[in-house]
Amino acid sequence: MAGSSIMTLRVDPALLTALKEKAAREGRSVSAEVVRLIKRDVEPARHQRAKRTSTMGMFADFEAPTLEEFKRMRRGFSSRASATRARRRSG
Repeated sequence: MAGSSIMTLRVDPALLTALKEKAAREGRSVSAEVVRLIKRDVEPARHQRAKRTSTMGMFADFEAPTLEEFKRMRRGFSSRASATRARRRSG
């Protein structure tokens, strides 16, 4: 990372172990994971997200997308499906 500074940090061994495991799961180095976590909490949010609506029944632990998020995802799926159909017809 160009133009970065070195910081020494004292961390509880159990926390360091958990951090190493998380970094491995995410495919990052421990240093990159620490930087990502700090940025997430320090940098201002790029945009405010609407509060998600909880679902009910067997999906109670899942969060439903907002209507705008759903519309955006649906448009993306539709355009990719249309492009795939067009390629199959021309090929």
